[in-house]
Amino acid sequence: MSVRVASRRFPPLAQNLLLTVATLIVVGGAAEGLCRLFERERPAPPPVAEYITDWGGSEFVTLKSAATGWPPWEDYNSDGLRDREHPVAKPPGVRRVACLGDSVTLGYGIRPQEAWPQVLEDLLDARGRRAEVFNVAFGGWSTRQELIAYRRLARRYKPDQVLLGICLNDIPEMQNNLTRPPRLVRALYRRSALVRTVVGARRREIANVEELFRDPTSAKVREAFRLMFDDVRVLKAEVGADGGRLAVVVFPFRFQVVPGAPAPSAQRTIADFCASEGLPFLDALPALRDLGEAAFIDYDHFSPAGARRVAEAVADTGWIDLDEAAAPAGAALPPPTMAAAAGKPVAALLVSLRSAEPAERASAARALGNRAAEPASAVPALVRALGDPSPEVRASAAWGLGGFGPSADAAVTALAASLRDENAPVRAGAAWALGRIGSSARPASAALVSLVDDPDESVRWRAGEALASVDPEPAVCLEPLRRIAADPARPGRAEAAGALGLLGPAAAPAVPALVSALGDARGEVRARAAVSLGRIGPGAAPAVPALVAMIGDADRGWRAVDALGGIGPDAAAAVGALAEALMRPSGSVRWRAAQALGRIGPSAAPAAPALVRALEDGEDNV
Repeated sequence: MSVRVASRRFPPLAQNLLLTVATLIVVGGAAEGLCRLFERERPAPPPVAEYITDWGGSEFVTLKSAATGWPPWEDYNSDGLRDREHPVAKPPGVRRVACLGDSVTLGYGIRPQEAWPQVLEDLLDARGRRAEVFNVAFGGWSTRQELIAYRRLARRYKPDQVLLGICLNDIPEMQNNLTRPPRLVRALYRRSALVRTVVGARRREIANVEELFRDPTSAKVREAFRLMFDDVRVLKAEVGADGGRLAVVVFPFRFQVVPGAPAPSAQRTIADFCASEGLPFLDALPALRDLGEAAFIDYDHFSPAGARRVAEAVADTGWIDLDEAAAPAGAALPPPTMAAAAGKPVAALLVSLRSAEPAERASAARALGNRAAEPASAVPALVRALGDPSPEVRASAAWGLGGFGPSADAAVTALAASLRDENAPVRAGAAWALGRIGSSARPASAALVSLVDDPDESVRWRAGEALASVDPEPAVCLEPLRRIAADPARPGRAEAAGALGLLGPAAAPAVPALVSALGDARGEVRARAAVSLGRIGPGAAPAVPALVAMIGDADRGWRAVDALGGIGPDAAAAVGALAEALMRPSGSVRWRAAQALGRIGPSAAPAAPALVRALEDGEDNV
């Protein structure tokens, strides 16, 4: 009876299915047990080299700086790039160059001005090439993300030339991150030895860059190159459709410049691809070999000397010199050639500096600055070259003097005179050189102030940077800077607003001008004015209401928060607004608001409940 009831309750098909499921559970359990028994080790994160980045879900693309230690506003612009601010509109007669890359292009471990894109702009300026170079790089990125950076950031600046910097770890990163299984399989992989055995993830991953050279024909290495090349093709098409040209620069790893290094097969593979696609290609390895390990600060990031050598190699390609009529989009550009003067000793360069050919004189002046050797003989010769009839030679001499840094202090008077040169590259070079000389160039600060309002944008920002280095004299600089900052029609308003902050509390008489600048339509002007008000300190108390209003600025409100903290106890009227800022979506604004309240001191007591709640903030730095 009970058997017949059970049969009616469970038809034969259901019984068979239950039996099958039970069998699978038993067999699967046995297989799982065997796999766990014989599995060599638990799959803690695979032993991938530290320079192989694990792309983390929502952090796959990050377009704002997350820096919270040293002041990020000194290095990062409003786009989140470790670069100066650039106007969206391209200045007339200027070629724009966007350098896409990861931490190698960013300049990890060295100062911003030492990164190769910034040095490239210096070199191009020294050669009289009107070029604006953008450092569009983010730490830990790969080719897929650099494509995103072009779309979201670089494209709106309409670059004429895009340089894609490929670091060799990009290749395994593409393979390891883009061939991941779905999330469910990844969850099972973490928990099941059987799934780990079947998936065999470690067999599919590239453990380190060296594997590209040990086993270049393996399926996973070939697949990694394919993934990267697919993205490069897409980037080439998009850059071309936007009216620009794409070129590829490949950076070596440190092990490639030591004795016994393997043949550069990875570079050859990329070179062959670029040749087949009609893409200009530069392998930076030959330019770095003679520097050896001194070209690097670790396994792949450049030292200042290495970054400069890369910039020189890029400048020598001639890519930036070509206009659209010289080579149609998609056509291969000329191969790189190293400057003839680069290998000459100083004595020979001094002879070349007296050549009848302007091009040879200019090349010698640049080479002397790059070498920065024997200043006792080189600096006076370059000072004489500042009076050369050729503007290219004069510009090269100015930039060459900057290469000597403080050792060129005898050139300050001559460089100050060159700030009045009719040629913009000469003025820009002279300003840059004075900044490199440093505090010994302080007597030139008044002349530099006049260039803050120069009609040429490249001269204006060079003058502003130089003022930051020469420790300007308030008695000489305050009034002319105040007049420029107060006038909405002046082209140098942003630079003047920023330079006033260099004077510190002595710039208090300029506070009304800076408050006026907080209302400028240009974001860069507002940002620099806010920074300067914070640097002035308590003397900027009249600016508190305007700074409170600026907190709501989505892109630059954090600068107002910082400025209020810089004003300190005299910004007590801002306590309520800063307490509200502790609840803003931006973690960067929240931690700065907490910091500003602390700097205001006892007057910030009404914000104590909000600060207590902020102790539970999900952001550690808040």
